[in-house]
Amino acid sequence: MFIDFKTSLFATYLFLTGDSGALSNNWSYLNNPPLLKAQILAEIELFYLLPHQRRWKEWFPEIIYYYANFDDIRKEVKAMMDRGEWNTNAFPELKNDLLNKLNIQQNTAQ
Repeated sequence: MFIDFKTSLFATYLFLTGDSGALSNNWSYLNNPPLLKAQILAEIELFYLLPHQRRWKEWFPEIIYYYANFDDIRKEVKAMMDRGEWNTNAFPELKNDLLNKLNIQQNTAQ
């Protein structure tokens, strides 16, 4: 974790806030950089902002737009299907709509 600058900075941050899990050999954040950013942002929002600051629309808009490449989404959805991660009960309408837009046939025989 101290080979890469970003993970060493995050490990130092965690250690200074009382989490010594970054010093273990099996550190789970090493291969998931978005999780590093999400955890830091969540901690800042929860512990370091006052309640009136959390309601600022400029900082925390109700809608966040995200661009994703169509081909990358198709590859990831197919990979999730191959790994068996797609067949859950979470968000069924959203998943069916996404499959229709991506023109992917879901195998319902499983």
